[in-house]
Amino acid sequence: MSVPQPFPYQGSKRRLAKAILGYMPDGIARLIEPFAGSAAISLAALALRKAPHVVIADSDQPLMAMWQAILHTPEALAEGYRALWQAQLGQERAFYERVRAAFNRERCPEQLLYLLSRCVKASVRYNERGEFNQSADHRRKGAKPQTVRKRLMDAHTLLKGRATLLCADYRETLKLATPHDVIYLDPPYAGVTQRDKRYRAQLDRAALFEALDALNKRQIPYLLSYDGRTGAKTYGAPLPEHLGLLRLELYAGRSSQATLNGKHAFTYEALYLSPALQEHSCLTTL
Repeated sequence: MSVPQPFPYQGSKRRLAKAILGYMPDGIARLIEPFAGSAAISLAALALRKAPHVVIADSDQPLMAMWQAILHTPEALAEGYRALWQAQLGQERAFYERVRAAFNRERCPEQLLYLLSRCVKASVRYNERGEFNQSADHRRKGAKPQTVRKRLMDAHTLLKGRATLLCADYRETLKLATPHDVIYLDPPYAGVTQRDKRYRAQLDRAALFEALDALNKRQIPYLLSYDGRTGAKTYGAPLPEHLGLLRLELYAGRSSQATLNGKHAFTYEALYLSPALQEHSCLTTL
């Protein structure tokens, strides 16, 4: 079954989903994704039948409101997007700025869907006041309404009856987990947030490591995507050894930035396996 992608989102693990899920054992109760974003791993887990149920969670309220619309009112969301997309024609630059201003006042799901379809690199950025401030990519108008409608309906069909949505800090979401679940964590990378202060929240590394240690003590299996490297350049500091994580590298393709600079470099993302996950029989050959 193909995996639906209801909206574009920078940092999505859609291309790496199958590789990541290859390290997840069969027979789990739920996949829990506390930094869901585009929920690429949750959608792939359902489509590939790696999990019967998923928990899609994120602390971004407008993002989770859009997920609520995808799960419960996809037709209305698709219609709202269609109205915005058609209204922009002939005035795309000014219209994007008006929708962005309206979203910062109203936080409507269809507004966020439109902004993601048109903003630079499908990248969510907020200023210090919590306002969406990413610019438009003026080379494109966003996906056509009929395309977006199909994406939304495909995601809705896959998620219906199989998903729980939660708007919460990741530490609250982690409390839901049992040893029968698997958690997939994809927090903001240290190598990115240290350079780019436009992200809505800067992740506290110490708090993250404390949360991982607590999961280890509860024997909760989890996978963690965190930092990586491009060519010989490594992003982020090594994770604490006391966490007992197994570090793997997943090939993420050619670096687009290096290509723009006339160079050839390949990107690898680091995937860490928790001690509880390493003990699973299907991973003993690693």
